[in-house]
Amino acid sequence: MGICRIDQPSKSNFGYYVRIRWRGVIYAKFFSDKKHGGVDGAWAAAEAYFNELDAKMPPDSKIGMLSSRNNSGIVGVSRAEGIKRNSPYAHWQAWWTAGGKTKTACFSIRKYGEEEAKRLAVEARKRWEAEYFLDHPQNP
Repeated sequence: MGICRIDQPSKSNFGYYVRIRWRGVIYAKFFSDKKHGGVDGAWAAAEAYFNELDAKMPPDSKIGMLSSRNNSGIVGVSRAEGIKRNSPYAHWQAWWTAGGKTKTACFSIRKYGEEEAKRLAVEARKRWEAEYFLDHPQNP
């Protein structure tokens, strides 16, 4: 995916080919040297087209996508219940991946109450997203 040079003397075909696959769709366009005033012009047109597509198509990732198992309506935030020290335990948790490892922040419903625990989990997730996107800027 990206920009590649095409030189086919047998077909008098010279130029740059842009190809990007995004969410299952392939976007492709050829920029001939002849039509764009030479090698440099074809490269400039191909690069401009590539950058235009790239700006419209953020990298595919699971960030920002709800799982079918999501019970909060917010990506990376869920309510969980279990047994802890032989007692029922319920909490809201935020989760994310950092350095290839899953991280969580849990907020007890007993300690904070249902709404506050959820709010704290949402806040923790949003803090991580803000940090992540500072380190991994995307074009709008």
